[in-house]
Amino acid sequence: MVDIRFRVGNLTSEEQAIVTAGFAYYSETNAAPPFVQKKLAWIAENNQELIGVLTAALLWDWIYIDELWVAENYRQQGLGTSLMKQAESYAVSQQLVGLWLWTQSWQAENFYKKLGYQEFTRFEDFPRGHSRIGFRKQLRE
Repeated sequence: MVDIRFRVGNLTSEEQAIVTAGFAYYSETNAAPPFVQKKLAWIAENNQELIGVLTAALLWDWIYIDELWVAENYRQQGLGTSLMKQAESYAVSQQLVGLWLWTQSWQAENFYKKLGYQEFTRFEDFPRGHSRIGFRKQLRE
């Protein structure tokens, strides 16, 4: 008989290894491309002070923008745009399809639209009264 248990927290390393191997086997038997993720980061400093960061992951032919942060006193000066343009230039140089990201309705929705990103999904009431928004910018087909 199957026993289903609930717990809060991560899987054990042994449990996670079984799940990861199961996903890999299923993907391989269905001719899916290998899941190889490469971490990327663009770091802005002024006199060795960290003032901006863009972290991302390269997976298949897309860059997922994970974090875009600019120090408060450097905002509205184009640094966020410069970091995004650096990521886009890298994507072009690697002949990637494009970039995508999530943002919240209280964060940078208009910022990404201004950079030419298109909304591809919106998750309403996440959290309640707000939205989680998916944006992407396709650079090639």
